[in-house]
Amino acid sequence: MKNLYRLLGILLLLPLFSGCNDSDDTTAIFTGKTWKLNLIAVDGGHTMYDFWEGNTEAQEKSLELLSKSGTYTLTFEGLADGDNIQGKVSGTVITSNLQGTWNANGKNNSFRATVTGNVDNGDKLAKNFLDGLNNAIKYEGDTNNLYILYKPQSAQRTFRMFFKPVK
Repeated sequence: MKNLYRLLGILLLLPLFSGCNDSDDTTAIFTGKTWKLNLIAVDGGHTMYDFWEGNTEAQEKSLELLSKSGTYTLTFEGLADGDNIQGKVSGTVITSNLQGTWNANGKNNSFRATVTGNVDNGDKLAKNFLDGLNNAIKYEGDTNNLYILYKPQSAQRTFRMFFKPVK
């Protein structure tokens, strides 16, 4: 009976000795799906930032283009090496294709991308989408929500891009 209690005690202590992993599963978060932009807000906010500086006609046109299927999307490909993952990213803005590279770290949530594409149609949201990717500093989220934080060189504040997976 005494041995049974010892065995039970040891079994109950096992969870204390197992290690915790505080790293994100970056492969599950980024790869295997296409992400669509929902909005860009000042970090801490939940409404679209006014990139149009009060020009409601330009804003409505941008938001209409954002709502269309197949616009403002990203697809990440990559291979993980420990906490780090890196690879290629592709996507669309409005009608233009994007191409580039990216990397992320699941331990400290850093994120970097170098993306090129033609967004010279004068759309302020398209320009900020591309600028945001190229000035990204961090990611947050999981397999259902992805947030890419960026700090433009011309701004004092940090912005957050909100993405949802395309179903």
